[in-house]
Amino acid sequence: MENSLHYNLRACHTNCQKAIIQHIKTKTDLRPGEPKILEFLAEHEPCEQKEIAAGCNLDSASVTGILRRMETRNLVKRETKNGNRRSLYVSMTEYGKEMAEDVEDTFSFVDQRIVKGMSKKEINEFVRLLEIANNNLIDLLEE
Repeated sequence: MENSLHYNLRACHTNCQKAIIQHIKTKTDLRPGEPKILEFLAEHEPCEQKEIAAGCNLDSASVTGILRRMETRNLVKRETKNGNRRSLYVSMTEYGKEMAEDVEDTFSFVDQRIVKGMSKKEINEFVRLLEIANNNLIDLLEE
């Protein structure tokens, strides 16, 4: 089992998540799901909740709960745009932007540790292979 591809991918994912959570906890009071959403908003704000769900690979119900919690804690704000009350646009508050910087620092730190000891060429190949694997999984899910 330990030599199988799926086992190693799952183990890497689990350990990556644990490393991110452990590092985030030393710098912030962010809760599960919040770092991913802040990272997405840093590149796409303002945006609708459904865009966040799609971009973060989360279901809408999960995003609704996380955003409600984030809004209560002054990380994000939801506002209507162009008078359309049916559509709320999410953006970060100043505090949310500060936390997004800490999130980015954490992701960079963990990324650097993941590829420790690899050459630039090996890193590029590693990323290329992960992209192929991920696209193959997306294709499988769409069949």
